[in-house]
Amino acid sequence: MAIRKIATDALDFILESCKASHPREFGALLEADGDTIINIIYLPGTDSTSRSVSLKTWMMPNMPHAGSVHSHPSGAVRPSEQDLIFFRTNEVNIIVGDPYTRESWKAFDKNGDIMPLEIVEYEFEEEFDDEIDDEIDDEI
Repeated sequence: MAIRKIATDALDFILESCKASHPREFGALLEADGDTIINIIYLPGTDSTSRSVSLKTWMMPNMPHAGSVHSHPSGAVRPSEQDLIFFRTNEVNIIVGDPYTRESWKAFDKNGDIMPLEIVEYEFEEEFDDEIDDEIDDEI
């Protein structure tokens, strides 16, 4: 299923993560539920500088991912040549530029073309939360 949306909470978390990493680049993978990005996946061993981020994709847990996200501390919200090479393996790629606001990010497809993502409210299934609560209660 094609990615068309991003959850408000996921976008806000991405923006805060980019701010926290500044002046270094932030980088992670994206998790989706159907057509909606709902979370980010940090990879162990990720290296970042003020000019690049290196994701160690061989550290990826055995789970699917929908794409990538990284920041550009320079504020430029356009893919570099190296970004375009990495984009080829992902359905959607988000670049966030300084000052890391809802107005300073764009999504790109695997060819580097801008793709719109609708910002939506996303509700996690209540059942999942109840299962975790039950497991914790059982352990106590």
